[in-house]
Amino acid sequence: MLQSLLQLYVKSFSGLTRDIWALSIVTFINRSGTVVFLFLSIYLAEKLNFSKTEIGLVMSSHGVGSVAGAYVGGWLTDRIGYYRVMFWSLFLVGFLYFSLVLVKTFPLFCLMGFLTSLVGDAFRPAGMASITAYGGEDLQTRSMSLYRMAINLGFGIGIAVAGFLAGMYGYEALFFMDGGTCIAAGFLFLIFLKDKKEIQSDDKLIENEKILDTPDLFLEKPKIPQQSVYKDIWYLFFIGFLFFNSIVFIQLFHTFPLFCKEVLQMTEEGIGSLMSYNGILICIIEMPLIYVLAPKRDQMGWITWGVVLIGLSLVIFNIMGFSIFTAIVSMTLVSIGEIINFPLASSLALGRSNVNNRGQYMGLYSMLFSFGMIVAPIVGFKIAEDFGYATLWYTMGLLSLISTIGLIALRSREHVALAWKEG
Repeated sequence: MLQSLLQLYVKSFSGLTRDIWALSIVTFINRSGTVVFLFLSIYLAEKLNFSKTEIGLVMSSHGVGSVAGAYVGGWLTDRIGYYRVMFWSLFLVGFLYFSLVLVKTFPLFCLMGFLTSLVGDAFRPAGMASITAYGGEDLQTRSMSLYRMAINLGFGIGIAVAGFLAGMYGYEALFFMDGGTCIAAGFLFLIFLKDKKEIQSDDKLIENEKILDTPDLFLEKPKIPQQSVYKDIWYLFFIGFLFFNSIVFIQLFHTFPLFCKEVLQMTEEGIGSLMSYNGILICIIEMPLIYVLAPKRDQMGWITWGVVLIGLSLVIFNIMGFSIFTAIVSMTLVSIGEIINFPLASSLALGRSNVNNRGQYMGLYSMLFSFGMIVAPIVGFKIAEDFGYATLWYTMGLLSLISTIGLIALRSREHVALAWKEG
């Protein structure tokens, strides 16, 4: 049995392109530093004495910038290409992270939260749109999983390191860590990856193997006619129901660390280790699990189960009690839910797009999380401050239930989605 599991693990990584591996390595380096916002709520509460309402507004300004960044990133991807968007996003956001160390007031933190996310999150739709060009259409689900594995491995290692840095040298060290890794990732991106174009034939999407050896990062590409994502009604409902799930999941990065600090009395090192467990668990399980699930026809069913597990990961505190053991169980549930939900959902979004509107589709997919980052901290911190964490966890369970019911209804109408794609 062990040998079979090892063979499955090896197969899940086999056949992926050199470019998708290079992209994943660059993403790993970038994500290993992008952890400052996980500790920002603690920093703002303990070091700058912000109220929970103020913390929620700072985090929401980050979400507003994320919405703008996802939209701008998708718009620019369809016009100048994913390559230029990805490089300039990585390079410029690094200097914005450096500047955060100087910010101490509530208005400036809101402004810098917006600007940092605007520039940094332009990378997300561009990065997702590059998956098919670098990984190939036939392997896009596994390529997306490798890309996500790099994100989560970087997150897992980075958050553990960040916890020790915050405990030993102060939270300001995290701003330098984030900025340095972003700039380094930008230069490595230029060195190891070239602008690989993807074109569309009459029958299917194909990749143009011509590589631009000396890409002009300022040259605008010609505009291409495209079918608007906003006419795809099934997809819009799909994004809408996933939005409720995003509000629940994003609590992991905002209210959850402060809950661990205030209620569970965990240290920064302990919180870092717990969050690191999430990233490492995903790295171990996701690729072989997606290798098994990707060929299955009922992907909507698995996406829905992922939503259920993410919701249960927070409600379980009200069932099992507020303890570190429950926090470990919670992190296990949310990790499995994330593994099942996100790769298949993003692959579904990719599969509904084409080379002419891929940035638009992936931009809208990214924006659902960005809008979640606006709503989630305001709702989460306000409920926690006024009614307590138990009420917050029940509220998140209710949102998960709404998302689950909606996705089940969409699953019964999946033939509409297929008709749209074929048309």
